[in-house]
Amino acid sequence: MRKPLLGVAIWAFAAWVAASATPALAEHEREKETASALIIERASTGTGIPSILTLEWCLERARSANPDLDVAKASARAAEHRVRPAGAFPDPRLAYEASNIPTGDFDFKSTPLSGHQLGLRQKLPFPGLLSNQASAAERGAEAERLLVEDQELLTDAAVERAWSELAFAQQALEITSRNVALLRQLSETTESRYRVGSGLQQDVLRAQVELTALLQEELRRTEAIERAEAFVVALLDLPPETRLPQTASLASSGEPPALLPLLEDLASKNARIRAAEQRVNEAKHRIRVAELEGLPDVDLGIGYRVRENVAGDPVNGDDFFSAGVTVRLPIDRSKYRSRVAERRALLRRSEANLRAARAMLGAATRHAHAELTRADSEEALLETGLVPQARQSLDSSRSAYEVGRIEFLSLLDSQVRLLGAELRLARAKADKRIAFAALETAAGEKLR
Repeated sequence: MRKPLLGVAIWAFAAWVAASATPALAEHEREKETASALIIERASTGTGIPSILTLEWCLERARSANPDLDVAKASARAAEHRVRPAGAFPDPRLAYEASNIPTGDFDFKSTPLSGHQLGLRQKLPFPGLLSNQASAAERGAEAERLLVEDQELLTDAAVERAWSELAFAQQALEITSRNVALLRQLSETTESRYRVGSGLQQDVLRAQVELTALLQEELRRTEAIERAEAFVVALLDLPPETRLPQTASLASSGEPPALLPLLEDLASKNARIRAAEQRVNEAKHRIRVAELEGLPDVDLGIGYRVRENVAGDPVNGDDFFSAGVTVRLPIDRSKYRSRVAERRALLRRSEANLRAARAMLGAATRHAHAELTRADSEEALLETGLVPQARQSLDSSRSAYEVGRIEFLSLLDSQVRLLGAELRLARAKADKRIAFAALETAAGEKLR
């Protein structure tokens, strides 16, 4: 009966090991399938740049291709996988020992003490240790998940800022080129008047100087487009040689929200603050883990010795069964106290990081709100006041110059004022978008 009993025991243990390994293998296969599907999806997705580069397309592209966002998502996924191992029991250990073999003949049949010893041992941590390790890992995973939300807002803001700068650079080049064409016409007019004796040479020279200055400005605007394109291409993970089309309109709808509700809801809405709070909770669980590690844990073990029936054996070759308990004695208390002290210091660091995040994001919210309010007011003032007035002034000055009622310098000043007003309006529209994106990042929520 004893030999079949040994076989049943070994078969049961092997079945338990196989059953324990099956979920892990299945999870591994699912991970491989997910990774393969992601690779296929990335490979099959081309750039697909539209003919008009809209902000919506850029945001959608960044959500699926931005490297920094992918880093945050991968970190969150890795943190999720740390939860289950943190709360799992240590693996059992299977041992084999060829016991009490005489050195003279190395024979298992020479003495009743010889045999094949099989052992199984399991470590039992102190109660509460595994649950606190799992809780700490869960808090860490939640913090990483919240940081993905924060990175999404940061990515959106970076994309909108880069897109707005590109749109402004393109619009500024368009405005400058349009003014170059107007100044060429003025230059031709002054030359014609000079040739017939009704104009001054200094007017001709001044027009040529201003035209040269605008042509230089045109070169700087072209360079600004190249720089802005480079930022957009990098954020969208496009090939470096990608050329971007004309952007959509910079105009944006949306009024600046009230500041006080944003500040009041900051702690509950901003993912970065909530992630810092989870880090504090994680640190508290880590302290408890360090405290429990300084308490005794237990190793349980069972053994089964397979023996041969030899002469003089009082039990006629029966197998032996044994069981034992091993207790770890944490005698050196200083190292455990040091670990607890380390964890307490890390808790203070996490709490300081939380306070810093609250202060920094509160200041960032107020700063971005002030920028948004200024840009919104400036846009309204320029769009409804200064730009139309400057355009009317230029039209009136041109008509007056053609009939000789004003000097050329007055006409030139009118055109310079219009150029400056149009550029300031484009800049205000870009600043409004950038400030709105910065405010959403600081507040931790979409406001448009």
